[in-house]
Amino acid sequence: MIRYAGILLIVFLLGCTTNTEEYKIKVQNADYIHRTLKKITDLIVYDIFSPPVASRIYAYTSIAGYEALIPQDKSYSSFAGQLNGLEAGPQPEAGKEYCFPLASVQAMMKVGKALVFSEDKMDEFYTKIMQEFKDAGV
Repeated sequence: MIRYAGILLIVFLLGCTTNTEEYKIKVQNADYIHRTLKKITDLIVYDIFSPPVASRIYAYTSIAGYEALIPQDKSYSSFAGQLNGLEAGPQPEAGKEYCFPLASVQAMMKVGKALVFSEDKMDEFYTKIMQEFKDAGV
């Protein structure tokens, strides 16, 4: 009887644990970045930016997202020093855990919000996508 109780206890405890690595797989989906850039596109159209300004918004937001992903993959190279005025970004602290896809979306959202007029629409999207990251386990 005690043996069965011990087995049930172990099964119960294993069933209660969460897989902390599971969220890493979920957030590697490029859909988060694609949807962020789509939202920025929608706001560029809504705010009626000229093509040169729109291309600048795309470039700045894409570079911000890319630079935030660099620490995730050592094969990525920074544009710092290659683009006028772009300095190296902050580096992750050793021993801390980071979600680089989230950092990338955050960077794109911050830069995009600074460059469009419809900040309220960007804030709505921000709230929605951050909830999705939270639901994924981040």
